[in-house]
Amino acid sequence: MFFRTDFLSVLAIIIVLRLLFPIEFKFTQSIAATPIMNPFYNIMHYKFHSFEIYNLLLLIWVIGIIIKSIEYIFSVSQSNKNYKLLISNSVKLETNDLDAELAIFPIFSSQFLYVPTVFTTKKSIFLPTTLYTKSELNNILRHAISHVQHHDGLIKHIINLVVILYWWNPLVYIFRNQIHLLLEMCADYKSTKNFNEVESNQYIRDLINIQKKTTIYNQVHKYSNSNIIDESIKVLEYRINYMIENKYKKKTNKLLLATLILFPFLTNSIILEPSFPAPDEYELLSEKDLKNGYITVNKDGTYTFHVGKLKGIINNPKSKEFKDIPIIKGE
Repeated sequence: MFFRTDFLSVLAIIIVLRLLFPIEFKFTQSIAATPIMNPFYNIMHYKFHSFEIYNLLLLIWVIGIIIKSIEYIFSVSQSNKNYKLLISNSVKLETNDLDAELAIFPIFSSQFLYVPTVFTTKKSIFLPTTLYTKSELNNILRHAISHVQHHDGLIKHIINLVVILYWWNPLVYIFRNQIHLLLEMCADYKSTKNFNEVESNQYIRDLINIQKKTTIYNQVHKYSNSNIIDESIKVLEYRINYMIENKYKKKTNKLLLATLILFPFLTNSIILEPSFPAPDEYELLSEKDLKNGYITVNKDGTYTFHVGKLKGIINNPKSKEFKDIPIIKGE
């Protein structure tokens, strides 16, 4: 990630909306791209055991969505079971056990945890019973509260919906990882935005100490909870460097942001499509149709072929196609 958080936030919103709502705009123009799109069209409509490739791929896509949806529902269900299990084996901390400003959500202590865990959709925070100093716990709570207040769990659900729909695209998994990193960085910013330099440095030291102390990583559920420490040391390193360089206070140029917002409209203003020549009319008639028709001789010496409600001028009634067709005098 080389961009600032405001740029990445806008980009993430645009990508999610575009993937969830892949619609054409009224001003969208179609351009025939025969050399590129025609071969692609032919491949997609190539028949394999009476099925077109396009239909087979669509079937695989739908099956993948169903499988991913089942996995996701099972994971959410398992997360809810884990939440109930933790609730029944935890002690709710009283306000006098915490800094008053941090006791705005239910906070529990559990001996079954080794890392702080947040169930953002339940608005509940679980802390280990040991390992951490008061300073570390306070910063853990600040970080966790940021996740709850800004509905990061809901954001992760939406991102996972995108992953379910586009499971076949490896880029969506990279996108999901980057969103998770962005959420952690935003939580860091919200936790430290009112800190002075000494407090910010202490927050960074606490992050490092928590990482060292967390020798056993216990992640209750990857879809609906958040932790102050990511399992990747590289991610933690990036977060710390971002804070040290004070990039949170730097904003992206407004012109660049405006261009980014216009980007999906510009890229969708033109759509490339295949283009094939229209078939001649006679190609629409079968040999049986020809035998059911007749030819009339017009006053000007031309010939008209009739079949049903269709008729058309023909050049040579004695050609191979019309040799057995009856000829009558025109009206």
